[in-house]
Amino acid sequence: MVGGIPQATAELAWRVHPKGTDEMRVRDALGPLFADEDFMAGAFAGMYSERGQPGLSPALLAMVTVLQFLHRLSDRDAVAAMADRISWKYLLGLDIGAAGCDASVLCEFRARLAESGRADALFDVMIARLREAGLVRARGRARTDSTHVLGAVRVLNRIELVGESVRCALEEIAALSPGLLAGLLDAGWAERYGRRVELARLLGRGSSKSSADKLARQIAGDGAALLGAIDADPVARWMQMLPTVVLVREIWQQQVQADGKGGWRLKDADQLAPSAARIHSPHDPEVRYSTKGRGQDDDLEWVGAKVHLTESCDEDLPRLITDVHTTPATDPDVTATGPIQAKLTARDLPPAEHLMDAGYPSAENMTNAADAGIALIAPITARNGRNAKTGLFTPYDFEVDWQAGCARCPAGATSRSMRPDKRGLVTFAFSRRDCVPCDQRGTCTRAALPMVRRLTVPEQPVHQAVLAARADQDSEQWKTLYNKRAGIEGTISQAVRGPDLRHARYRGLAKTHTQNVFTAIAINIARLGAHYDKPTPPRRPTSVSTLCHNLGLTPV
Repeated sequence: MVGGIPQATAELAWRVHPKGTDEMRVRDALGPLFADEDFMAGAFAGMYSERGQPGLSPALLAMVTVLQFLHRLSDRDAVAAMADRISWKYLLGLDIGAAGCDASVLCEFRARLAESGRADALFDVMIARLREAGLVRARGRARTDSTHVLGAVRVLNRIELVGESVRCALEEIAALSPGLLAGLLDAGWAERYGRRVELARLLGRGSSKSSADKLARQIAGDGAALLGAIDADPVARWMQMLPTVVLVREIWQQQVQADGKGGWRLKDADQLAPSAARIHSPHDPEVRYSTKGRGQDDDLEWVGAKVHLTESCDEDLPRLITDVHTTPATDPDVTATGPIQAKLTARDLPPAEHLMDAGYPSAENMTNAADAGIALIAPITARNGRNAKTGLFTPYDFEVDWQAGCARCPAGATSRSMRPDKRGLVTFAFSRRDCVPCDQRGTCTRAALPMVRRLTVPEQPVHQAVLAARADQDSEQWKTLYNKRAGIEGTISQAVRGPDLRHARYRGLAKTHTQNVFTAIAINIARLGAHYDKPTPPRRPTSVSTLCHNLGLTPV
């Protein structure tokens, strides 16, 4: 457990660091952030076996891992720092002579935390400590933004993907049952699968498209032969459950098809599954390919995940991260709004005002937030739907009279019908008598004659909430408030430059989320250290500045 600070450790720490460090100031102000009792119930139940030799203190390992991310250290460097950094010993309550542990202990501890939502439970424990200390509060102000996280894998093209998946399966089978492969291997397999699959090695630079196509057909045939041999051998049926073999089969379903001539080839691009469902690496099946931008050459492209950080931004309190939400890279920001606010509410930290960018709000999200007493402060744009994207009238250009059950178009025509559907939407249809001869038809719809414009909007409460939000965002008061959202960009920058948020250390979405949680806790430690630090005196002015002030050349 993390106990009291030994006197010798405290004396040496303050002698070495007379001004203190972030770790020392946080320990003096808040005491131990975690206790072993926190890891005994709830999501942590079953984290450790009740039998056998007791393990190291989970509270101690949690704090060591936080410090590891704060200082961007490897496992080996972290346990070395645990042994020789006096500021760490001060925070951890260790004797001066205390040694570190084996580096593998940190790896095993993270693996346990990555299961069953324990990383979020650990973050909940810290938020509870901060709430008890009055450093965060409910019904305050929060802001959220997201950034990309590069997966801990090599980016593969399609030929390398299918080839590498076959190589991984061959490696596992060769270690378990080499006899099965004896009848499949030939001279070419050693060259293709003897080491990691790279087109630059197998084809050389400047290779032709026909050479690449030939290699793709060879690899596709090799994988099909491997799967066929496993399926045909009753003794080898157990290999069907090997993770690498399951992965090969799934990748083959996504990427490969018969060519109709007894062979195999890669599918055409238009036959592939959506990126959100497609495997992009056999080493981490959960990474996804995504882009961010406006369809230009400078758009951001990455293979990995996405992380959303939420922080408090009350004027009289330190800015502390209060939620970490990790999703596949292909999930749009709008899908994260509800889960983030639900987690904040579960931690007794529902904000009164939640500042987000234009990617997060939707009609449904705004209504749900309002029902929870949360004002979602985000710009509502009309750039959705095919009409808006082509510069035509948007749904916000129409006036809806819910009591009369009709809509009025910009040209003054009234709809002839109103029909709700099971999706929670309402469609207003206009008459051909009004639409066909209308002189504003070119700016209203691209539908061919005699088709008419149909207006589809959410149901009345949702539609009115969106209209009210759009009206509010034109006021100066709303713009002044929304300007405070920009501070979350600095938080993401701090997480990127310090703990390296944008590069996953581990593989798998659960482990990546665990990394993001520790990154957030580490940033909170750094900010709390600055919060509890003594204010520094103002910088002494330069001679030129003093002269200008004396001559009255500087503004008062």
